[in-house]
Amino acid sequence: MIGPASRDRWIPWAFVAFFGVVLAVNAVMIWVAFVTWPGLETTSAYQKGLAYNRTLAAAKAQQALGWRVDLDLATADGRQARLKLTLADRYGDLIEDARVTAAFVRPTDAGHDVELVLPHDHGGVYDAEAALPLAGVWELPLVAESRGDTYRLRRRVYLEP
Repeated sequence: MIGPASRDRWIPWAFVAFFGVVLAVNAVMIWVAFVTWPGLETTSAYQKGLAYNRTLAAAKAQQALGWRVDLDLATADGRQARLKLTLADRYGDLIEDARVTAAFVRPTDAGHDVELVLPHDHGGVYDAEAALPLAGVWELPLVAESRGDTYRLRRRVYLEP
């Protein structure tokens, strides 16, 4: 027999097709990775890693404060948010002299963050409204400072469209 039989001629083409499919899928995955990458990265990651023990100490100090914090988030139309925060100390006494700040931070899109100062409303209640540019997932870090003490709270919230 001279040369391969006609039924075996497809075998080299099957190898070519297989590797062609692998290359095409890899090209699509690379393209999707570049198109969908928001460009966000942690700033000062090395310094934050070195400060980890300070972060743990701050968490212990916050727990020792014993503050009672109640956060209520009401939304409307997927873009309007009303934050209501109630602060009380370990004995249940309302904290009325705190400076409370909050932010709505988009975890995947830079440039849409909204920062708020929650003014004291009455009896340990702080509230504010925010108009958000987008519906969806938001990180909500809050900081309350009173009499030299700091309380930090971080929640992930979802605003339905």
